[in-house]
Amino acid sequence: MCCRYFFGDLQKDDRVRQIVSMMERDYPGQYKTGEIFPGDAVIALIGENGRLRHVPAVFGFPGRDKKLLLNARSETAAEKPTFAAAFREKRAILPADGFYEWSHDGQKTKYLFTLDGERTLYLCGLYKIVDGKYRFVILTRPANDSISDVHNRMPVITTADLVRAYLTDCKAAEQIVAFAAPRLLRTPANPDKMQ
Repeated sequence: MCCRYFFGDLQKDDRVRQIVSMMERDYPGQYKTGEIFPGDAVIALIGENGRLRHVPAVFGFPGRDKKLLLNARSETAAEKPTFAAAFREKRAILPADGFYEWSHDGQKTKYLFTLDGERTLYLCGLYKIVDGKYRFVILTRPANDSISDVHNRMPVITTADLVRAYLTDCKAAEQIVAFAAPRLLRTPANPDKMQ
């Protein structure tokens, strides 16, 4: 679940435009936009020493047999040895226009899930530093009825006003992860012409 998402060059959200501008200044050419795949370096927001930072981070924790761990279940991340320390101290936010899922009802259809009104999705994640690079996984939760007929899991999504609390306050992060998931819109995604 949530192994691909989309982050476009042209952001309508002023906060995200500012982050993109700072990334271009501080890390030119070190992150990808468009369709994001496992192993890609992207824009991530993190909290360090009570301050928000923007960094390039690679999608996926290294796992066994060179496979990447892409997601962590929000219900158990705080207790699992692989994710517990990151949940306490190293939370990340991944801005996105939307994320992709595929239906498996006979014919495999790719859908882009977004918020109404072209608003940014703030995907909640966890990070760690491996070989000097920031790496992240996306937290997931049980899907609500706007996606459950396509997939039984969805990313944990928060709002712009809760980003700082999620990144800097573990107790607040626990509450944010438990909030109800927003309703999402779905659009069939044309693989030849990404949106």
